[in-house]
Amino acid sequence: MLFVKADRKMERLGFEKIEESKFGASYRKENKEYNFTQRLDIGHKADGNHLLQSYVEGTNSDGFNNCVGITYPEMKAVMKKFRELKRKYRW
Repeated sequence: MLFVKADRKMERLGFEKIEESKFGASYRKENKEYNFTQRLDIGHKADGNHLLQSYVEGTNSDGFNNCVGITYPEMKAVMKKFRELKRKYRW
């Protein structure tokens, strides 16, 4: 396939889409090896500096969410999703 949507790429990387709206998109990925759930959120900002947040879904003993790094293929899929959301919702 020449043109693959970002959601399909994210699915291939193990992410499940939770929601999508004009404010952004959210994905979830279970990491069975280390027993945690990764959450990846793409958020819209009016000034054009949109956000990407990757973190552990549950809180730690201090009451905070731990950050989770993302790989290059995941970043490429997220950038593709940014472009799709920009076209779809006129960000």
